[in-house]
Amino acid sequence: MNGMPTDMGNLYRSWVDANPSKVNRLEELVAETLGIFREAVSTQQMVVMDENPTMIPVTGFRHALNLVVFNLGMEMGVQFSPEVYGLNVQANIWLRMVQEGSLKPVESVTAGSPMYWNKRHRE
Repeated sequence: MNGMPTDMGNLYRSWVDANPSKVNRLEELVAETLGIFREAVSTQQMVVMDENPTMIPVTGFRHALNLVVFNLGMEMGVQFSPEVYGLNVQANIWLRMVQEGSLKPVESVTAGSPMYWNKRHRE
């Protein structure tokens, strides 16, 4: 909730109040998005995965947050501006580039969480 735009957080709280069965939907979307991003990163042979299942590389964080906000908003019926759709596209491009190996999600030891680093930096 803290990373969401303020108005989106307020809309979500109202939506949950009106739809109590959706109380855990944000957590579900976050978990699903983390899984998608971690799976994409795991395709990189030279990247050591952080053992913490809640961690993704810093380079993907904003994209992951944008996907969560976008998917949640779509479920809530939010009408987004064209710029928000662009953020969704950018996040999917990031994922595809990582999966195809044309983008390394971590370039150095200082990027990402402490356990994300390129194996060549350990040798």
